[in-house]
Order: sequence, then structure tokens, then C-alpha cells
Amino acid sequence: MSTNIFFQLPATISTERTTLRKTSLADATTLFDIWSDNEVAQFMNIEKFSTILQAEEMIQAIENEPNACRYTIFSTNDPFHAIGSLGINDINKKNQTVEIGYELAKSHWRQGFMFEILTHFLITIKPHLPYKMVTAKVLPENVASIKLLRKLGFELSTTGQELDLHSGKICEISNYQMLLK
Repeated sequence: MSTNIFFQLPATISTERTTLRKTSLADATTLFDIWSDNEVAQFMNIEKFSTILQAEEMIQAIENEPNACRYTIFSTNDPFHAIGSLGINDINKKNQTVEIGYELAKSHWRQGFMFEILTHFLITIKPHLPYKMVTAKVLPENVASIKLLRKLGFELSTTGQELDLHSGKICEISNYQMLLK
């Protein structure tokens, strides 16, 4: 089975307050604003970006990864400035799982945007995913993200350790999962 399901996914997904568009290099400048924010980057397990070139390299790496796909999120109120991104970080054919990841600009935290976006995203991609489960990795101190995942129906499956690229230290990581029905 080919893991390149991404060609089947729509180029644009709309929710009540947002539009998600497959990420391209044209989004580097606006995503840099988010990825360079220390408060956002600390939960993304990335180094805080200091140049737009880093954002461009991140986008190119995602585009070149056959098991990944990313969407840039735009508010319908401002369709030219990104408020975040989300997508599939990895596909595990053996375990029949897909791992999602997401981040949102600080100015849009705690307003229900990511619940709206992820709910619609999971419904939209489900017919294209021949997999059993969706997973997400979260730092235990990211309480808002944990609450979001639980509200969506994810459950804590395991905890482990991995290198936190933001701090450069080994950190605890919580793995959440949700069965696709």
C-alpha cells in the first residue's frame, strides 16, 4: 500500500472561521512569525527559528517527506496571514497509525480555533486514511493541548522520553491516540 495518500487530500479545507491550504514555500514568511515565537516553539519540539531560511527549510523538508503533509491555517478574517499549521507528521504502516501535529499563533490560543480545525481536518482526511488510529505527541506541560486532545476523543497511550530540540534536553513526552471509527 502506498503511503502517498496526500495527493488524494484536498488542496484546501474550510471551517467556519478558517481556511487550511496545503503548505508551500510561499507560506514561509508568515509561518516564520509563528515558528519564531518562543512560547509557540517550546511546545513544537523545534528550535526557535531566527531566520526565514529556517522556515523555508522546514517546509521543504516536509514537502520532501513522503510520510508527511502540512496545511497552513488562515483566519477567514485575514486570508493572507497564517495563524498556524497542522498536518500529518508521520505514517506508520506497520502499526496502521498516522501521527498529527499542530500549532497556533499565540494570538489565537484558547478561542476554540484548534478544536474547530482538528475536528474538521480529521473528518476530511478520514476517507483517505486506510489506518486504524491517529496519534499525537504532547509535552506534559502543554495542558491546553492535552485538554484539546481529550475533548476530541484522544486517550493517553504511553509516555516516554525524547530529545527536545527547543531546550536541547531529554524531556518527557506523552503519546495520545484515537481510534478511527
